[in-house]
Amino acid sequence: VYLPNYYHVNTHINIKSTEDVCSDIHIGCFGAIRPMKNQLVQAIAAINFADSLNKTLYFHINGNRVEQRGESVLKNLESLFEGTKHHLVNHKWLSHEDFIKLVQTMDFGMQVSLSETFNIVTADLVNNEIPVVVSSEIPWIFPIFRAKPTSFNQIYFTLNVAYYSKKLGLHNINKIGLRLYCYISKRLWLNFLNAHAIK
Repeated sequence: VYLPNYYHVNTHINIKSTEDVCSDIHIGCFGAIRPMKNQLVQAIAAINFADSLNKTLYFHINGNRVEQRGESVLKNLESLFEGTKHHLVNHKWLSHEDFIKLVQTMDFGMQVSLSETFNIVTADLVNNEIPVVVSSEIPWIFPIFRAKPTSFNQIYFTLNVAYYSKKLGLHNINKIGLRLYCYISKRLWLNFLNAHAIK
């Protein structure tokens, strides 16, 4: 039996962003390092995005979680940042509580993956009111924040959409999508449990 994920959505989280007045920009591209996560293309787009803002990029990953022959992905990511003013930041796999604290320090999140199901990382970012750029594999995110994972130009463009949406306070529209997804999930779970209750 396949049933959708359920995620508890907070009502409001007041996080003060320093991105506008800071020369650094922090982008989280969390999750296991594997080819289908598409981290390298996202990193290239993020570097160009930071350059366009004349900021130093801190690109945050979970470098100690390598799966499905992702060793070459990690090696290429490390090589990409060598000799640049930008930084690849490696984080160990954290407990969910500690991960949320890390998420809250991000300016943007990226999950432009080639394959996903629900994607809890994106839910954590959206729940903490961090703007995100994802692929169409995460359908509960509003379409303007989705980019084609094989298109560097589209990812770069969508980062700019997220940037200006954040300035206008429109990025939190994704929380509506998350709430709706979870409302439907809850109804499906309750219907399933009621239908299969032990008599």
